[in-house]
Amino acid sequence: MRLTRREFSVGAAAAFAAMAGTRMAAAQQSLVVPTYGGLWAKFWEAQLLPGFSAATGIEPRLDVGLGKDFVAKIRAGGGSSPYSIFMGNENIAAMLRAEGFFEPFDLAKVPNAQKVFPQFVNKDAAGIRAIVSPIGLAYRTDMVKTPPASWRDLWENPEFKGRIGLYQIGNTGAVLFLRLAAELFGSSPDDFDTAFAKIKELLPFTQASWSGEVATALMRGDAVVAPVDWTEIMVLQDKGAPVAIVAPKEGVLAFEQSFNLVATGAEKDAAHAYLNYVLDAKVQQDMARAFFTSPTNSESVVDGELAKRIPIVGPRMSEIKSFNWDSYVDRSAEIADRWNREMA
Repeated sequence: MRLTRREFSVGAAAAFAAMAGTRMAAAQQSLVVPTYGGLWAKFWEAQLLPGFSAATGIEPRLDVGLGKDFVAKIRAGGGSSPYSIFMGNENIAAMLRAEGFFEPFDLAKVPNAQKVFPQFVNKDAAGIRAIVSPIGLAYRTDMVKTPPASWRDLWENPEFKGRIGLYQIGNTGAVLFLRLAAELFGSSPDDFDTAFAKIKELLPFTQASWSGEVATALMRGDAVVAPVDWTEIMVLQDKGAPVAIVAPKEGVLAFEQSFNLVATGAEKDAAHAYLNYVLDAKVQQDMARAFFTSPTNSESVVDGELAKRIPIVGPRMSEIKSFNWDSYVDRSAEIADRWNREMA
């Protein structure tokens, strides 16, 4: 797909500064930034991109869609990608990385990367997980007598039998839960035979394709407990819904938005500047307020009432289970097919 290019002139200045720093030197820029719809697009349009342009002089064009759309455009682009930077869940990014579409970042051009918790920087800077949405166990406070405290409670608490909500395999949340079960009950996160056997013990359960559907299942009472991201539950609480979410004692899962440098992209310098801005401590704080995400910049501060609602911050970021997806790439289609056959 060929995209219209708009040219922007900016003055020369020092490269890749943080918000309080100087502007990036560039004669012309044409950066296409992908992001999701809804609240994401509104935040990018109203706050993130204006701030980025003010800090760097670069005025990118926003491309709103789903992760699958971004993947399709990169694959279809051949030797000329419409993007210079990709944003998507790390398991999806791992597939494109294995196909040769990405190259490592030059961390000298991303000074804020030095402040990122190490677990979110891939080996050799081959991707940085810049936006993290923790996934805990949500439950109906008016329908559950004993709140969950462990992932194992899904199996062991009789209140939950037949009343569990899970993501379906087309959602990264299901793959994360599968690998969690493999780690909890098997030999490693790749012990899928054990994971499938254990998850089948939870049947019947309600399956949802995205977080909003998980929330709907909880509100209908179709499910009284479910793994879901913090954002969804905070939004429901703001509407007065009788729901709560806990961080299980074994750790939390997370939707990790992985930013990657596209090898065939035309604006690699601008892409580095964009990632550096996203990783800025204040920008990370702003996203926490907007989406209840957990800042990946170790210098970001979440305090006051917000801190009570976003517990996985600072030292607790180590509670997030960040899986290595290299071993999963070649098995993803097989796993999806097996889930669809066995989890009906």
